[in-house]
Amino acid sequence: MNGQEMKINSVKEAKKIILDSIKPITKTEIINLDKCINRILKNTLSSKRTQPSFDTSSMDGYAISKKNIKKFPLRLKVKDEIKAGDIPKFSLKPGYAIRVFTGSFLPKGTERVVLQEYCKKDNNEILINKLGTDKYIRKQGEDFFKGESLLTNACLLDANKIALAGAMNFKKLEVYKKPKIAVLANGNELSEPGERLSLFKQPASTKPAIMMLIKEWGGVPIDLGIAKDTVKSLKAKLKKGLKFDMIITIGGASVGDYDLVQKSLNELNFKLNFWKINMRPGKPLMFGQSGSTPILGLPGNPVSSIVCSHLFLKQSIYKLQNYHFEENINKLKLSKNLPPNGDREHYIRGYISKNSKNELLATPINNQDSASLSSLSKANILIIRKPKEKKAKKNSYANIINLK
Repeated sequence: MNGQEMKINSVKEAKKIILDSIKPITKTEIINLDKCINRILKNTLSSKRTQPSFDTSSMDGYAISKKNIKKFPLRLKVKDEIKAGDIPKFSLKPGYAIRVFTGSFLPKGTERVVLQEYCKKDNNEILINKLGTDKYIRKQGEDFFKGESLLTNACLLDANKIALAGAMNFKKLEVYKKPKIAVLANGNELSEPGERLSLFKQPASTKPAIMMLIKEWGGVPIDLGIAKDTVKSLKAKLKKGLKFDMIITIGGASVGDYDLVQKSLNELNFKLNFWKINMRPGKPLMFGQSGSTPILGLPGNPVSSIVCSHLFLKQSIYKLQNYHFEENINKLKLSKNLPPNGDREHYIRGYISKNSKNELLATPINNQDSASLSSLSKANILIIRKPKEKKAKKNSYANIINLK
């Protein structure tokens, strides 16, 4: 089958093919909490403790018993104080109050905490004129109880979840290993960024960008360098990539390069699922696999490559980590008219702006050339246009994907 005969899939179809083909990693590792950011949890966690473990005060003030609440003003003797972390060794008695602080364990018999601003101190006594509307008590187990399941398996561990795991008294967590993803640029015209260039050479600027996106999404990028436009060079690089969890190629997926890349892939027993998709920028997108190793061939144009990474590579990396990632598509008003769309699904680079009413707007960038990195650097959203979509008017709503 040649490149022209392959079916041109929609973005939705291509995503399904890719995600259905990728097998999640099963290997795990146990690491300290402070290393768990953006990792995927292996097992559901049940708390090892109750929080709070005791009734505690939520404010600075005075603990009083129900028997003391009679006619106002209340005059009570201050028996002692309990600081946060101190263990109460006595109960509240009628006619007495105990000084407490935020987080203090409350003694037996406490009905409520009276805010310190409602109390007037007079030597070892306090005068209380009002109680306030709240009791300012955090009851035992108000947050969670021992044995309660709080973090589910295959969840993405952000700072909030890590804080919760620490409060549950976990020092280490079992997480899935990060996928190792080989990245290969292809083309005689490319050199590594920073090298001395002739007029006919250009830096392989997309490769470090893709590697950083891989790292951002939880993978470990492996730099395979730049392959020349020969079967020997390309095949040697691809062969190295087979020992990793996924291979990403940049360039070499256009119709003119098809025979060269196809021959290299065939000799390494890669099965190709598709070679192009019905979108712009990014029509020459390729996907296949050799055994359990998937390969995603990104377009050579920098913008196309990065847009396709957000749409296809991001979900792939999370799938490898056993995490179900859902594309977050929002709606924003357009800041200007958009012309009718053509036959391909269009992902327009844009940025979020504000109008005179301080409303957020989706503003398309003027230069939509697929090789323009300067315009891409200004973009923080993609505006989605369906195939053959009619003219979109200013202030009408459009679907957008956040890039940052």
